Amino acid sequence: MSNPITLTKSDALPDFLQHAFKLIDAKEFEKLESLFADDFKMLFAHYTLHGFKQGIGFVAAFDRRLPKYQHVMGEIFVGENLTTFDGVLKVWMSDGSVIETPFWDKIEVDPATGKITTMYALFSIAAIPEDYWKDLKPEDFA
Repeated sequence: MSNPITLTKSDALPDFLQHAFKLIDAKEFEKLESLFADDFKMLFAHYTLHGFKQGIGFVAAFDRRLPKYQHVMGEIFVGENLTTFDGVLKVWMSDGSVIETPFWDKIEVDPATGKITTMYALFSIAAIPEDYWKDLKPEDFA
């Protein structure tokens, strides 16, 4: 049986996640890869992605299809080797409309290595028009 994890509300993401998101924004994927475990798994909307290349490749392909988007952060909770946060994903569509859908993220870290092992990025992909994602296949990014 695993030990319970205490989560504490935080005003900011932990430093290592802030660093990871800066690397993503800068598209420094080689440096970013060093932060992830070899057996990294990502649950993104209704997809399960295995490994850093498939996870980042798939998410980047989805990202490039959206005209403009923003993650509006909600509450952040940090525990030992675990961070969760929620918020609203806002997507500006090419017709000028804005779609909003809630998201929930959970990031688990291996205590022995400090590397990210599992990332849950859950949101209603159905809120985004199907043309933006229906032909994306995880196997195309393995």
